[in-house]
Amino acid sequence: MLESRLPLCLALAFSPSLASAQNAATDSIPFHRHQWAAQFAGGTSFASLGVLRFTAPTRAWLLDFRFTGGHSHDRMYSNDTLAFEGATSNANVDVRIGRRFYQGHGKSVVSFQSAGVLAGFDHACQKSTQPSGSLGSCANGWTAGAFGDLGGAYLITPRFSIGGAATVAFSYHRSTAKLSGGVVDKRWAYSGSVQGLSFAATVYF
Repeated sequence: MLESRLPLCLALAFSPSLASAQNAATDSIPFHRHQWAAQFAGGTSFASLGVLRFTAPTRAWLLDFRFTGGHSHDRMYSNDTLAFEGATSNANVDVRIGRRFYQGHGKSVVSFQSAGVLAGFDHACQKSTQPSGSLGSCANGWTAGAFGDLGGAYLITPRFSIGGAATVAFSYHRSTAKLSGGVVDKRWAYSGSVQGLSFAATVYF
């Protein structure tokens, strides 16, 4: 039952009839002014925790924190002798602030669109050791940009929903890396991305 509802939520968010849905009566929207919500979301490469503050049944402010990170370790042997050892680690956090707009499709299904700005910080280190010596580097960087998303949700109860969204983002990134030997590497880049589908569970208060 729930599995069949989730694709419907997302299909409604991209439906050509969205414009007419925006004119639907607000009594089809299950939210109210001054309501709060907590959103727990995740994708293939990130997890996030967000807060929603409704200013009207169809509009809310969104504050979302996204986290990514990982660590890997690699060892290579030659005739039982350690020939190479390496490790890499990275962590990233970004904050997204924006507005979300809802449309109701019956009493249990809503679609939404969000738009806003983002800012983030990232840290990455790598180190390798081999018979010829050791090498390593650490980099710190920051990101600023804008984002938008399209999604939908199915309310299992008036206080809990599941759903998903697809996000696009445009950002500027700048980083500084310190390498072995005192070398400093500074980089900057612009990028645009269509991020993969994420799934979310939301609790309304």
